[in-house]
Amino acid sequence: MVKINKVYTRTGDGGNTSLVGGRKVSKDDLRVECYGTIDELICVLGLARAGNSEHPSAVSEDLDEMLGHFQGRLFNLGAELATLPEDRRESAPAINESDVQNLETMIDKLNADLPPLDGFVLPGAAVVSAFLHQARAVCRRAERLVVSLERREREAG
Repeated sequence: MVKINKVYTRTGDGGNTSLVGGRKVSKDDLRVECYGTIDELICVLGLARAGNSEHPSAVSEDLDEMLGHFQGRLFNLGAELATLPEDRRESAPAINESDVQNLETMIDKLNADLPPLDGFVLPGAAVVSAFLHQARAVCRRAERLVVSLERREREAG
């Protein structure tokens, strides 16, 4: 677990922030938007976990374990996004194809016993499911931003 002593730098930033590796970029840089949105997703999953903990059961324990796992992997993704490719260390945690496969396996397992959907499901039936819907929406935004970042970097050469 990463430990920090303060939540601000006391240096003033003029609208800039430092990436891992030290390069300064504007706080509205697309890379910062990407890892900031991942941070938001981690927070929403935390809200879902907090709501879930109010109703202990075997299912809620499984859900908590799964969401905690996702939060950890997303934290690593945020760190990866906060690091320019040329500043990445080989030893740094990274998201890889096995993470994608594990996520898809979990989704398949969760969907196995569900009846087919015959329409859209609107959030609000319960607190935990509403937070999970919010997490889905934030995750989709993060995906759009990361695709834009990848395109920008690919076109830059």
